[in-house]
Amino acid sequence: MKDRSSFEVQVLQDKRWVLQQIVGDEAAAVAFADQLVGKSNHTAVRVVRDFKRADGLHAETVVVEKASTPTKADINIVPVADAPNCTEWQQAYDLPARMVMGRVFRKYLDEIEITPTELLHSAREMKRLADKDRLLMSAVDQVSTLQAPGGGDAAKERRDFLHKGWDQAYARVNRVGPVRIPKETSLKALRAAAGGGEQAEFQFQMRVVMAGQLLDLKGWLAKLDRVLAWSADEDAGSVAVLLDGIIADLLLPASSLQDLLGFQNNLGTALCRMLDLAFGQAEGDKSGESFVALNKLFAANRLPQSREAILTRISRELRSANPLSRHEPSREYEVYTQLLGKLVTYQDVIGGPVMADALTQRYIRFHNMGGTSGLVNAINDVANVLADRCRMTLYLMSLLETPRIVETCGPMILRKLGEPTLETPSIRDWTPARMPPPEKMSALTRCYKLIKASPALEEGLKTKLADVVDSVLAKYLQDEEVIEKIDKPSDPLAFRSLRLIKFCASGALIQGKSLALAHKRVLDHLRQPQFEEKFLASIPDKTQAEAHLREFHRLLMQVGVKN
Repeated sequence: MKDRSSFEVQVLQDKRWVLQQIVGDEAAAVAFADQLVGKSNHTAVRVVRDFKRADGLHAETVVVEKASTPTKADINIVPVADAPNCTEWQQAYDLPARMVMGRVFRKYLDEIEITPTELLHSAREMKRLADKDRLLMSAVDQVSTLQAPGGGDAAKERRDFLHKGWDQAYARVNRVGPVRIPKETSLKALRAAAGGGEQAEFQFQMRVVMAGQLLDLKGWLAKLDRVLAWSADEDAGSVAVLLDGIIADLLLPASSLQDLLGFQNNLGTALCRMLDLAFGQAEGDKSGESFVALNKLFAANRLPQSREAILTRISRELRSANPLSRHEPSREYEVYTQLLGKLVTYQDVIGGPVMADALTQRYIRFHNMGGTSGLVNAINDVANVLADRCRMTLYLMSLLETPRIVETCGPMILRKLGEPTLETPSIRDWTPARMPPPEKMSALTRCYKLIKASPALEEGLKTKLADVVDSVLAKYLQDEEVIEKIDKPSDPLAFRSLRLIKFCASGALIQGKSLALAHKRVLDHLRQPQFEEKFLASIPDKTQAEAHLREFHRLLMQVGVKN
């Protein structure tokens, strides 16, 4: 009698069983299923026996069902807490996407020692990763879940977008073809290999050529040294953005940073060192040549992407459970306050709202606080640790740009910010007593500007708080006779007038009460009889007198003083 059975091999996709193959023999069907279960794109597989009965109806029986066993490659996916959404696949080349890749594929990338830039600009390396068991699929699943936490169709759309984006990136690097990677390492040789074409295409092909050379090097510092050598080339300016991007990638691996920084007593010290490096302020007496060269590039503001990468790393470490002072737990708070002082300055919160949030989370962690009350107490405590109102205000305003914190602590933060509007203004509350006068004035003016520009403050509080800061500075000018010290009666009129107008133009004063005081003193000079004649007569060098008068009038126009 003819066998009325057939065997369907089905795979699990998006929580649904999908037919993969129909096989006539049970043993062959099971063998085929065994092959599929180990492949990267299937989490489970089963064999279903379909039997056609004499009445024409079909009966199904599951013969075997197997789930794929997590492989070593699955372990190589590093869990991440956030992943910014991309709306176009080309954004895969941007720093935020590369930082996510660097974190998700960290173990894999460390194992073969390549950066996200090298990965995305080598068809060989992209194929190698895609063929690595379930590595790519696991990463896509994790990132799409973060980008569409509600699941359902939104998560499927993100998965499809990410898979398609990967395919498009692979197709793009494949279209470049087998670019000849020159043996010569100069930028001139790289440009010649990259060819011509429009700027965007040239930049892409230049990255392909750079990646090709870097792939031949072993070790993060060896790669960094090569990029630093390119950065030192006299023609490096035309590819500065490309070099910055590669350096940013090379600063992502923990082992790379450890080699670069050298021995550090604890995590807190390492984070301070990283922060100094990011602004070109690190002392390099005992550092290697790579560190010194990198510090100079940061000091020249040539590495904005690399600076962002370092600040992102610092904020993540602050959020982590890693102790700041592992071997000396008693110094944990001391190290924290040292970092707090470096990150919350009189000009801004370095790293913005993300860093302010990270500092708050770290405070919660080592004080074992919990819940909304713990968050409220932590914010209040950190603000009080900052002591003076300038830095406290900048910290609190940064937190107001963090939706998660505003949702639970917004009213408390606004009350804390509004406290100065209920007090008598005093410079002692806003800046340290030992701060030099120019820095005091600069700090108050910067604070005023940030208050006025803050999108998080409602207009009423913004106006009141800004007015308080202006009043503090105006009172300081009067109490300390700052203007009188600049406008010494014993000095020649020209020098007094020039010092005053330069003071007005310096940006150290607030465009309100404090600047009005300085303007008034300038006008007092202008309105005296024969001012210009007296101005010219007070300059001994008559050849320079007219030039100084022209400079005075130029500054008058610049600061808006009208006689």
